[in-house]
Amino acid sequence: MTRFLPRILEDPRSGTYNSDTSRLFAYHQATKHTFDSVRSSAHFLDWKNQPSPFRTYEGTSVVELARDPEFPHVGTFEAMRGLCEPAAASEDATNGPQPVRPDLNLVSRLLWYSMAVSSWKKVPLTGSRYSLRVNPSSGNLHPTETYLAICDFQGVGDGLYHYRADRHALELRSRGAWTQRLARELSFEEFGAPSLIVGLTSIFWREAWKYRDRAYRYCCHDLGHAMMSILLAAEALGLHGGAVGQFGDLHLSRALGLIGSDEAPMLFFVFPSPQKHGEAVPYPEETFFGTANELSAEEAPCEVLLNMHRATILADTGQRPVIKNEDGGVSHVPVKPATDVPLRMVVRRRRSALDFDPLTPPMPSGELEQILEFATLGYRSDWRGNFSGVGNSPASAKDLVSLYLYVHRVSRCEPGVYFWDKASRSLQQLHRGDVKRVAAFLSLEQSLAENGCFTVSMIADLQLAAQCFGNRGYRYAYFEAGAIGQRLYLGAEALGWNATGIGAFYDDDVHRYLGFLEEKANTDSSKLPRQVIYHFAVGRAIPDPRIEA
Repeated sequence: MTRFLPRILEDPRSGTYNSDTSRLFAYHQATKHTFDSVRSSAHFLDWKNQPSPFRTYEGTSVVELARDPEFPHVGTFEAMRGLCEPAAASEDATNGPQPVRPDLNLVSRLLWYSMAVSSWKKVPLTGSRYSLRVNPSSGNLHPTETYLAICDFQGVGDGLYHYRADRHALELRSRGAWTQRLARELSFEEFGAPSLIVGLTSIFWREAWKYRDRAYRYCCHDLGHAMMSILLAAEALGLHGGAVGQFGDLHLSRALGLIGSDEAPMLFFVFPSPQKHGEAVPYPEETFFGTANELSAEEAPCEVLLNMHRATILADTGQRPVIKNEDGGVSHVPVKPATDVPLRMVVRRRRSALDFDPLTPPMPSGELEQILEFATLGYRSDWRGNFSGVGNSPASAKDLVSLYLYVHRVSRCEPGVYFWDKASRSLQQLHRGDVKRVAAFLSLEQSLAENGCFTVSMIADLQLAAQCFGNRGYRYAYFEAGAIGQRLYLGAEALGWNATGIGAFYDDDVHRYLGFLEEKANTDSSKLPRQVIYHFAVGRAIPDPRIEA
């Protein structure tokens, strides 16, 4: 089968376009939805050619992981709060998450509560079943794949592994000191040989099958969902690391054995080892086991998507740029909430609501503020300048994404449009009035945006992202939106509510309604600084009878 991603990764021009940020704005403009475009560009889905949601490597050894493993009794909001604290402070001697023994059970716990299948749905008419996962995905298509480099873990040999989600198992890709090799490629050798490095890749075709060129957006915020899912599970387990997005794409594709494949490396997590390792060993040979399964009979090219990915590629890690936070940022760490539910329960029962019950009582305003405060807390990543001692604490990093709310049913909160002021931890009212139908129309006329208690427009400062990171900043903006979305999911679920992400909306109608169309970036009218990149709705879900245990 012809694959189009390898041609881009191996093109010598890749890695030279990152500074030409006109490509970022051109892609974003070309993939906007309008009232007319969604009607004129509708296409029929080729169900027989739908990509498989599971990657497998045939012909390699498989390490089964324990299902439903025990997990620390750490609250959902407690884990979010822990990510925002300095690493030393988060290791509370009596109540906080404690470091755990590096063994195969630790791997099982990390993945079961972050990337695993959580339940199944059965279609009544056909009897066919399909899986739901702990981390949400646009259209439930799951473009994200997980790889682990493991060192000095009891019960499993050192090497590079692929996580097979359908079996909750590891597939051996290569033996040897892969944590050392990846640490070098990621320019994180100051950690020595980390005991664990997790890599996330994206298979763009899984999303493009349905969403075509706009799918790059969805792949990136799905990476953000998965990023926060892994960080929270790791935090609860006592693994204090961070996310790394700045790396040479071709180098990491080669290191993961993905040259010629349909996967692109997108994000890594480095977890420093709690113990000292012995002398460094030679880097492993690039000998990879197993053959990747074909996901579809055919792969239709989406050139606009692929060219956008090409524009974000870096030749090497280079100097890690960070966002300058001249005002010092928001440095508070919230107090522990009075109401919390164990993370292990919340992540396994989380579902994306198909619609909400419009007759439910209003959400208490205190719960709304708690959900928003914890969803927008900091976390460690290299592009935020707070990982590996680069800069400030996790709480004080500059954000690329801000939240605007369409409030429908919240006690002591008039219906209308609000801005979430993270600095003061409060809602600022911008418009008073019933905005249920507005929220629904802007969200591609989907009723769930008006039937919930509130709907969110996540607005990214793409000009700031482009100035700091070039086209690579497009990934980071969507990662941040997905990270906020994952915490909105979990925060709502912990307080007895439900949520759903909405990736489709009428882009410029949102901008027009919120007053952004008057903004100009550097006098270039084609580069509006602030752009909507994600919608989200929270309410009380209507039960879905198709869900099985």
